[in-house]
Amino acid sequence: MLGIEKLLEKILQRQNIPKEQREEFELDIGTKYVHGLLFYNTYFDQVAKALGKDTVCLIVGGWIRDRLLNRPIKDKVDVDFTVTTDPFLIVKNLKKILGKGDIFQFEKEKNVATIIFYENHTRYRFDFSFLDISDIMENPDLDFYDKEKAIIERIEQDLLKRDFTINAMAVVFDDALGMGATQTVLFDPSGGLEDLQKGVVKPVSIENIISDPVRILRGYRIAQQLDFELDKDFGKWVKKNPDIVKNSPKERIRDELLKIFDGERSADVVGSMIKAGIFQKIVPEIEEISKIGKTGDFHKFPLLKHSLKTLEYMEQFLKKKS
Repeated sequence: MLGIEKLLEKILQRQNIPKEQREEFELDIGTKYVHGLLFYNTYFDQVAKALGKDTVCLIVGGWIRDRLLNRPIKDKVDVDFTVTTDPFLIVKNLKKILGKGDIFQFEKEKNVATIIFYENHTRYRFDFSFLDISDIMENPDLDFYDKEKAIIERIEQDLLKRDFTINAMAVVFDDALGMGATQTVLFDPSGGLEDLQKGVVKPVSIENIISDPVRILRGYRIAQQLDFELDKDFGKWVKKNPDIVKNSPKERIRDELLKIFDGERSADVVGSMIKAGIFQKIVPEIEEISKIGKTGDFHKFPLLKHSLKTLEYMEQFLKKKS
């Protein structure tokens, strides 16, 4: 495996050198430094074996976010990796090593290959997405340091295409491997760590939301999941542009809504989406329901509030039964 830590070694070493003694070569990167062991999972040792020797691998997204928050690991473990070789070959190798798992691949913005497997009652899902750096590595006009700089810029460009700042962080996979875990660079070009500390779900950019509007629903779901707040400017933008969600595939809208209903405080989240005008674009009947006031002696509230209260009470009932 190509140890990207070697590419980053110069950056790490430079932190201990007085500024006046540093080389003129500078890198403008949004990074912090954290301990790699924080992100370790026992199956990472098998992942390491599945990666080719020339593969650069980063751990990205929700796993980084949740480990920084020290969230408890329950019965579902989802980890996203970014790799510089064919992701499908990696998952095939991993399946052979594990002796189990279902694999599939799909295309979104780039090629993604997935393996899903189980250990007792825990479901593991590892997604591997492709980051192409072949043009950098094969460019004869670039020396070692030029390649170092170009790879880091490519990594950051990739992160800046993600949905929310708290999901747009990454660490070097090599530095999260068991006893060998060491201090590693936390790639954070959009200020996700600060937003994590503030408890805010903020888009990397509005352009990223427009390119994939179902991310709006995902923003509400992540805020629900983490008990965070939506960024105020993002919330205002959603209220001004509720129709945009209709441009999303229905099956992806369905999946996000099911995840919201499966989470806690789903009535509050649905109520927030109705106030923003976005839920009505998915369930048009809400418009008519909102016009109906209290009916009969058995309804304390207008129909819309009554419906949300029913959802709230049902959630409380199911929680007691579980």
